[in-house]
Amino acid sequence: MSTSTLARRAIAETCAHDTADDLPELARALRSGLTGTSDIVAEYEAALARLYDIPHVIAVSSGAASVNAALAGLDFATGDEVILAPTCPICTVLPILALGLVPVFCDVAPDSFGLDHDDLLRCIGPRTCAVIEVPMWGYPVRSDLSWELLRRRGIPLIQDLAHCHLTRLNGSWLARIGDICCFSTHDCKFMSTGEGGFVMTRDRKRAERIRAYTRFGNLSGETVGINLKLGGLQAALGLARSRQLETHLAARLRNRRRLLAALDNPAFRELPIPDQGEANGYALMLQAVAHDGRQLVRYQMERGIPSDIGKYDNQPLFQLPMLARYRRDCPNAASLLRSLTTVPLHPDLSEDDLDYIARTLNDYTPL
Repeated sequence: MSTSTLARRAIAETCAHDTADDLPELARALRSGLTGTSDIVAEYEAALARLYDIPHVIAVSSGAASVNAALAGLDFATGDEVILAPTCPICTVLPILALGLVPVFCDVAPDSFGLDHDDLLRCIGPRTCAVIEVPMWGYPVRSDLSWELLRRRGIPLIQDLAHCHLTRLNGSWLARIGDICCFSTHDCKFMSTGEGGFVMTRDRKRAERIRAYTRFGNLSGETVGINLKLGGLQAALGLARSRQLETHLAARLRNRRRLLAALDNPAFRELPIPDQGEANGYALMLQAVAHDGRQLVRYQMERGIPSDIGKYDNQPLFQLPMLARYRRDCPNAASLLRSLTTVPLHPDLSEDDLDYIARTLNDYTPL
C-alpha cells in the first residue's frame, strides 16, 4: 500500500521519559534538599559513574554547561585554539567563545561526523589547547584514532556526547575514550532531566578543578568559577531514569532493527557506522544517494515524519554570521550535511508508526 492511500499522521518527535521511580525520587529530593550540593546529586553522579565505569562525574545544568566546565578543566590562555568540526551544534561552540578561546573548524572524514585526521594535523598549531569530537545522533566515530594521534602531541581530547549515551565503539562505551566526556540530558535527548548535563573524566585532579569551577571556584577566592550545578529535582529525575537507560536503549534498538529491515529504497542508505561501532538508536540517519538530501528531508516532513536536519537547517557553522570569521574549507562537512536526514526511533513509536515511516520512505522518489 502506497502512502498516497494511507492516512497522513504526525509522528512524535521525541518520547515521554517518565518512569515509575520519578515521583518517589522527586519526593525524596523535596525532603532531603534541592541544591546542587545535596546528597541526591551525589547519588545521581555515582549512578552514572557505575554505569560507565568512569570514576569522576560532575552533574551540571545543561549540555552547553558541560562543555564549558570541561574546557575549564584545561590549561589555556585567552586566544588559544580549540579544534572541532563545523558539523556540530552551535551549543558546542558558544562555550568556546565565552571563555575567550578561538574555534578552529576541521573537516570531517567522508560520510562521517568524525574528524578527518589529515586535516586535523593541518589544524594543530602552537596555540591548540584542545580538540573536541562531536558524534551526532548516536552514531560512533573513530575517536579512538583521534585520541591516539592527540596523545602523542600532548593535546587533550574532549568528546561532546550529547547524542551518544550508551553508544559503543570497540566493545566498550564511546564515553571511555578521551580525556573528558560531556553529555546533555535536555528533554529531547536520550535521557531527560528536563535541563541538564554531566561531565566525566578519569583524572581526579581534573575532576576537582571542573567541580570547583561549577561551584564559584569553591568560593575560595583563589580560582575563577561560576554556578553550573544541577539542582536536586533534576538530579532526582536523572537518578530514577538512569536505572532505565539500558531498557530504553533496547527499545530504541528494536525499533532501529525493525525499520532498517523494512526499508528497501535505493535512493538512500543508512550513514555508515565504523567497524566495531554500535549506534544507540537516538535517531536513524539516512543518507541520500547521488542527489540532494534536502529533497528527502522535505518529503518526509511534509508527511508528518520529523527530521532534525529539517528542524535546525543543519549547515556548516561557519556559514552563520557570528562564526563567518572562522571559515575554513571543509568540503566533506558541507557535503555530509546536505546529504542527510534523521528519522525518530524513540520507544513511544508504535508498530503502526514504524510501518507508516517505512512505507512513506519506501515510496520516496528523488526529482
